[in-house]
Amino acid sequence: MEEVTSNSRRSEICALVVAICAVCSAAARGQTIAQAEFLSVVGDMVTQQAPRSVYDAAMIRDAYQPYVDPLVLDNFGAIEAGLANAGLVRLPFDPERFNVRVRLDGANPIGEKDALHQSSYIAARPATIGCLLDVASRVKSGPIEVTSLVRHLEYQQQLRLTNANATTDLPTHALGIAFDIAMVNTPLPTVLQIRDVLQQMSDAGDVFVIVERQQLVFHVVPQPARLGWYAEVYARAITGQPWTRPAADGGSLTPVVTAAIGSVRPLPAWAAEWWAAENVPADLPVVVHAGTDSSIDAGPLRLVSRYFAWVGDLVSTTWPQKLLWTIPRPIEHQAGTN
Repeated sequence: MEEVTSNSRRSEICALVVAICAVCSAAARGQTIAQAEFLSVVGDMVTQQAPRSVYDAAMIRDAYQPYVDPLVLDNFGAIEAGLANAGLVRLPFDPERFNVRVRLDGANPIGEKDALHQSSYIAARPATIGCLLDVASRVKSGPIEVTSLVRHLEYQQQLRLTNANATTDLPTHALGIAFDIAMVNTPLPTVLQIRDVLQQMSDAGDVFVIVERQQLVFHVVPQPARLGWYAEVYARAITGQPWTRPAADGGSLTPVVTAAIGSVRPLPAWAAEWWAAENVPADLPVVVHAGTDSSIDAGPLRLVSRYFAWVGDLVSTTWPQKLLWTIPRPIEHQAGTN
C-alpha cells in the first residue's frame, strides 16, 4: 500500500514539473512574440521618421554650429566647472516625481564610460533640463527613461568606439543641449505616445528630434528660440511652480522686434577695430517694424525675427567662462605701454 502511495506522489510531482515547464515554455514563446511585435512596430516608426530626422539633424547643425567653440565642454573638468557656476544643472532630486526615470545601470546606462562620476552626467544646461521636464509632463502613459544628458568631448571620443551614433557633425551632448529618451524597456503604448508628443512639439517649433535606429532612442534638442522659455520652465519646476505652454507663433506675418540693449561686445576678429572706434552708449529700447512692401516675402522676415530671438536666448544662457565675446577693453593712454 505504501509503495502504491509513493508511486502516486511521484506521478503527481512529475505531472507538476511537466506543467511548470509547459507554462514557462508558453511564457517564453509569448515573450518572444511580444518582443518581435515591439521591434516590428518600433522599426516601422523609425523608418517613417527617418526623413524628418535627417531634416532636423541639418537644422540642429545650422542653428548651433556657430556656437560650438564657446560652448563645448572639452573634458570632465569643464563639466565640473559648469556645475559650479550654474552653467550646467543637475536633474532635480527624485526625478520620477516629474515622470522621468534615469537609467543608472543595465545596458548603456547614463555615464557608462565614467561610472565613478555618474552623478555629474545627470545634468545639462538649465534650458535642456526644462525641455526634458516639459516633454515628460505631456506623456501620460508612464515615465520616460533618459539614457544620455551632458557629456564632454573626451567622453564622446571613448563612446565612438562602441556607439556609431556618437560620431556626429555637431556634439550636441558635449554642448549640454541634448537628451536621449529610450524606447527599449519602455512599454510600446508609451513609446508611441512619446513619438506623438515630440512630433507635436516639433510642429510647434519647440524642439528638434532625431529618432536613432541603432540605439533606439529619441534624441531631443530644444529649438534655439525656446531656450529662454525652457530655462524658465526649469526655474519653475525646481521651485514647485506650474508652467504654461509657450505662446503660439500665430498672428500677423509682419514681424516686430523689440530689443533693450544692455551690453554689446565685439567678436575677437573685430575687437581692435571696435575699441579703436568712437562708441556712443545706447540704452534706449529699439523698435523695428518690417516694411509692408508687397515685393518682400513675409517668410524670410519672420525668420529674421526668430533669429534675433534665439540668438538672445542663447547668449543669455551661456556661462561666463565659455563666452566667446567676453573681451576686456584695452587700456588706452597708459604710460609705459608696449
